[in-house]
Amino acid sequence: MITIGILGSRGKSSVAEIVSSELKKQDKQVFIIGTEEESTKEFIKLLYSEVDYAIIEISREDLLEGNINKIKFDIVIQTSLDEESKEIIQQIQNILSNIKEGGYIIFSSDSIQNINFKCDKIYPITYGLNGRTTVTASSIDDREGLCFSYCLQRAIFTLSQTLVQPCEIPIQVKGVHDDVGYYLAAYTCLIVLGFLF
Repeated sequence: MITIGILGSRGKSSVAEIVSSELKKQDKQVFIIGTEEESTKEFIKLLYSEVDYAIIEISREDLLEGNINKIKFDIVIQTSLDEESKEIIQQIQNILSNIKEGGYIIFSSDSIQNINFKCDKIYPITYGLNGRTTVTASSIDDREGLCFSYCLQRAIFTLSQTLVQPCEIPIQVKGVHDDVGYYLAAYTCLIVLGFLF
């Protein structure tokens, strides 16, 4: 089972739903643990089921109370961060120790509060609307749905170590301009998992 954690001030459910929807199109068994559920307890139940992907929306309570300390993630996605307490920021920093060796942290460079993740034996991928990120968007138009170009600016490896070269992929989905970051995060996760959308 591949385990994906999603944390941030907002956007966790949106990213989880995008990833889940695309994986289900590939006939994968996906289970989402929402922020209202006790993450570790629900995760343990999944260990005895035939789930391909577990997606955990990591709440503030999960971070502060250590509810996810025993879960090892293949991928952690950090969505947008608003002004958060130093304690929350420290716990987000600490989440890196919950990522398996060779796993990924996919994080927004457009958040109000940026975190200087120190990545050792895990792979960082940045996304956002500035030119210095690994993944960005161009040609954004939300007049009739949301259209944009997903731009992978640097080559990355998937979890199975397949190399994905830089590319631009046209995207047309439901949403507005403010949703672009959620799609960038979700689609980057899907590429890391080995699925080109």
